[in-house]
Amino acid sequence: MLGLWKNPIFLREFKADTRCRKTLAMTLALILSLSATLLVLWPRTGIFAETNSNEIFSVFLNLNLILVILLIPGFVATTITQERENHSFEMLFTTLLSPWEIMVGKLFSSLAITFLVVITSIPITAICALSGGISVPLLLKAYSVLLLATLTYGLFGLAVSSLCQRSFTALVFTYVGILVMAGATWLPSVLLSQIAGLGRLWHIVRSLSPFEVLFALNHPERYELGMTGLLAPEVFRYNVMGMVFLSLVFLATFCIFVLRPQKQRKTAIVKQYTGPRTLKRRLFYIIDPLRRKKSIGSWRNPIFVAEIRSRIFGHPKFIVRSIFTCIVISMTLLFLTAMQFATNLEPDDVRVVALIFQVGVVAFFAPAVCAGSITDERTAGTLTMLRMTSVSVRTVVFGKLKAGLLYTLIFLASSLPVLWALAYLETQSSYWRVAACMAVLILTTTTFVITGLCASTLTPTTGAATAISYGFAVLVCIGTLSVLLFGSRISPQVQSFVLCFNPLVAALQLSSNEMFGNLPSIFGMRLWMNNLIFLGALSLILSIITAIRVHIIFNHRV
Repeated sequence: MLGLWKNPIFLREFKADTRCRKTLAMTLALILSLSATLLVLWPRTGIFAETNSNEIFSVFLNLNLILVILLIPGFVATTITQERENHSFEMLFTTLLSPWEIMVGKLFSSLAITFLVVITSIPITAICALSGGISVPLLLKAYSVLLLATLTYGLFGLAVSSLCQRSFTALVFTYVGILVMAGATWLPSVLLSQIAGLGRLWHIVRSLSPFEVLFALNHPERYELGMTGLLAPEVFRYNVMGMVFLSLVFLATFCIFVLRPQKQRKTAIVKQYTGPRTLKRRLFYIIDPLRRKKSIGSWRNPIFVAEIRSRIFGHPKFIVRSIFTCIVISMTLLFLTAMQFATNLEPDDVRVVALIFQVGVVAFFAPAVCAGSITDERTAGTLTMLRMTSVSVRTVVFGKLKAGLLYTLIFLASSLPVLWALAYLETQSSYWRVAACMAVLILTTTTFVITGLCASTLTPTTGAATAISYGFAVLVCIGTLSVLLFGSRISPQVQSFVLCFNPLVAALQLSSNEMFGNLPSIFGMRLWMNNLIFLGALSLILSIITAIRVHIIFNHRV
């Protein structure tokens, strides 16, 4: 361990990260968010009850965990991919350093900066113990869960970074994987509980989520009453064992693929199909991606045409497979929901499951579509060539946005079978729900696509733009729900105003009149109506910021 401080890779990476403005901004955001949360939750009367203390501690730890999940991918997911994109990864192996020293330096530098950010929140967390009712063993166990989750998710990001070639791809898979491990472990216990003999297994899988363990530690009686099959100490023990096992798997994956020689990719041979005879050979394609393209007309947006030819129709297999996968997953969820709750199933239950999945599809695809629109131009060296053309800033912005929207709307087509299933459950007078849900999904897609393009104009790399885009999507879809944890500390008007930005809340309110019906209306309208207005205004503001930034970039003198 003492030799680690002599490792040049570790010293360079650690010093660069600690001096980086991104690290300072993320650390300050974490500390300020936790301090503001503790200030809001702190009792005003000076009287501390054990129940209130546990509630404060539970809300504080869950918010801390959410912030850590948002920050981890930005530090670890691009550790190896940035070296590959800068063509400096092979140069590391030409130095006097051994492969082991390179791997150890990369590994510990990424984990060290991640733990450093988490450790800075310990003094704020310790203040919760002053409210009473929180023992030192409980505090140590809760923070061990948080630190173990940080280690596991950090190693997962490093493993993904060693497998991927681009920072964009690594960030996407890291965010999705962490969200699945932290929030989707309850699905088997809910949808597959009827399978005999596997109930305890699903409970063990559910205990892998740190949110589950924190709830079991802070409220053991409530957890054991509502969750039959496992005791609170068993949940903590299974979580530690599972996280240690996953950490070892991710560490082994990182070590194997970092030290493995990189294989050269073969250049694909592209054939041009010009005649009707050769075109008949590709009847399986509705639009032939390899057919010779006509010249772009003067009346068309050249940026839009170039984007759809290279990004959309240039990879038809990926699009077809992705749409097929989304349709299969959505229909499988509906089938399992109907099978699980066949005796007391209501249309609202099916709509809730379907709409949560559809919003998840939008939050998965939309933020990453335009995150590299401008940064990729900079990396490839084509931005200067684009500036030399007569294409205006408005043409570039609208061309990029239209291509991104078309790309995501193709994936959004996977929701059509689910929406038809929802329409079957509706009466003739309630078909407006399906149209309103589609409007919420389309507007949410538009907002996330514009956010990705705006982030691409504000950051120098695609990885940073992708991280900002997904961070914004998580903040809108999940972060805004945190106002419900404060209870009476925040007025219902403020809660309603914050939730108006959440498309998931709007979709759930459309699925059932009872959901979020106790919150007051804003501007005399329901939450889902305000969601359309708020997201529309937010999209307009982001579009203006994007146009200004593109104008500055195009007029910048090198």
